[in-house]
This record gives sequence, structure tokens and C-alpha cells, in this order.
Amino acid sequence: MSGTELEDAVAEAFRKKGYIVFVRKNHCDVLAVKPDMTLAYLIECKDYALSRKQQFLAVRELHRNYTHALELLIKHRLFPDKILKVLVAKGFAYRSRGILQYTPKAFIKHVTS
Repeated sequence: MSGTELEDAVAEAFRKKGYIVFVRKNHCDVLAVKPDMTLAYLIECKDYALSRKQQFLAVRELHRNYTHALELLIKHRLFPDKILKVLVAKGFAYRSRGILQYTPKAFIKHVTS
């Protein structure tokens, strides 16, 4: 599964649950907002296992994309109570603080459950 296929699969899982979804907009891989505005997911998708350095860079990119996500939400007048940062990859070198980490299969199962 390539990176764009992974992003599309994650976005489709959120759409099936009724979320407002933005894919590859404003530097964000996937941004999904619950219709009742209680929760939003900012997701960074990587279609490979991350080494320590790759994971560090992915976490940095996720933090940087948070600002871009806020701009996108404000532009569309969406104001969720909480935004969760999620890193989706095939494997991780360590546990990142403040970020949810899932494998693609586990994350899609989490969203659809």
C-alpha cells in the first residue's frame, strides 16, 4: 500500500463514520472532524516502518502540520473541542509523547469500530 493509498483508505474509513474529511489539503495528509465538533484527528501517514530518525522527522512534521490544520479548520469555520495528533506507520522505533501511534490495519479498525 503506497502513501496515497493509505491516506485514501484512512479517509474513506472516516467518511463511512460520517466525519468531515480533508485529504492532502494545506500540507495535512488527513484531517477528520466529527460532525458534532467534539473531536478532530490530524493524521500523518507513512507506508513504511519508521527508524528512530524517520520517526523524529515524522513527529516534527506532524507538529508543524498542526498549524496548517488550524488554518484549514478556521477557513471552513470548524471549531472542534480537541485535536488528536496521530501517526500511522507500519512500525515505530519508540513511543512518541502526546501522539497516538497506530499501524494502518489497527487504525482503520479503531476508526470503524
